Amino acid sequence: MIVSIELQSSPNSPESGFENTQGDTGMVISPKFEYAFVSTVKGGTNSLYDILVKHYEGIRYGDFHCNDVHEIPADWLIFTTCRNPYVRAVSIWWSTCMRGKDRYQFRQLCANPDSFEDFAEWAASVQTDLHTMGNSQRQLLMTQSARHGEIEFDQILRMEQLETDFATLPFVQSLNRAIPQLNPTVGQRLSAENYLTERAIAAVQNWMSTDFDRYGYSREVSVESSLG
Repeated sequence: MIVSIELQSSPNSPESGFENTQGDTGMVISPKFEYAFVSTVKGGTNSLYDILVKHYEGIRYGDFHCNDVHEIPADWLIFTTCRNPYVRAVSIWWSTCMRGKDRYQFRQLCANPDSFEDFAEWAASVQTDLHTMGNSQRQLLMTQSARHGEIEFDQILRMEQLETDFATLPFVQSLNRAIPQLNPTVGQRLSAENYLTERAIAAVQNWMSTDFDRYGYSREVSVESSLG
């Protein structure tokens, strides 16, 4: 199918022929398979970038964590991921504060970065100040709901069943491939529920309240099942 859409104004547009191979771009598009993947920070992004580019003719598109879909043709499939807010919160804390470096300066900004409780409370408290932070910091701390905004997604893949949901995508069904596990923190931290004290649970609910509602996640935490 030949896409007829005027996109000449942007050198990074789907029809410009521009291929951005920078490591931190925010979307993957495929003119051949007519899809656009909008990343969710700490939501399986690296693994999906890898498989889409290698096996589904994906092209990296846009600046760091770009989510601008206004130039994407209306008949393309637009999809993203969502993740349990508790697990995502722990993942954000661990990857930014507990991996032996302070790439995003969160250890400087949070009074007690070694405590997940304190980190989650701090993250909740700065939501109205995200506009004063750098883009990378802002993208990490904002909720999934804020990042996704008013985008009308055709499909939202749940991280908890990513392999199953990914296989339902129309362009994947006849060319299904295993999704690589590219999470650098796998095996480095305990499962999320181990960090979820009552205080931490309250902090995450305050921080990511809209995500529980928008994506249908329960606020209850069961000690009998692993969150991941």
